[in-house]
Amino acid sequence: MEQDLVGLLVAEHRRIESLFAEIETAGSPDTRRAALDAAVAMLAAHTATEQRLLHARLPVELAGYEAAEHRRIDDLVARLTRLDDADPAFGTLLSALLETVREHVQEEETELFPRLPQSVRVTQ
Repeated sequence: MEQDLVGLLVAEHRRIESLFAEIETAGSPDTRRAALDAAVAMLAAHTATEQRLLHARLPVELAGYEAAEHRRIDDLVARLTRLDDADPAFGTLLSALLETVREHVQEEETELFPRLPQSVRVTQ
């Protein structure tokens, strides 16, 4: 069965953004933490999907760039999840994570995905 890889990745981006909106509008620290935990899990799954289905089909230098971007995000996630919500650095790291992921998503959707040849866009 053929599946549109770009469509799959964009749908995952929308789910991540929805979780980010929950984080930003959470009425309590517990609700925010639950949304953050869900976002972290979704980010990990999304990274695995990109590594498995996209990176191997990209030119080496572009795959390396994408992998480095994901390592930056993974580093922010690791630092953030070690902190208690009351830690003064928590808000700064959370903002950095949301901004970094949003910039990465925009770059993929506006620069990378439109340039992918059809052979990369569709996977089986």
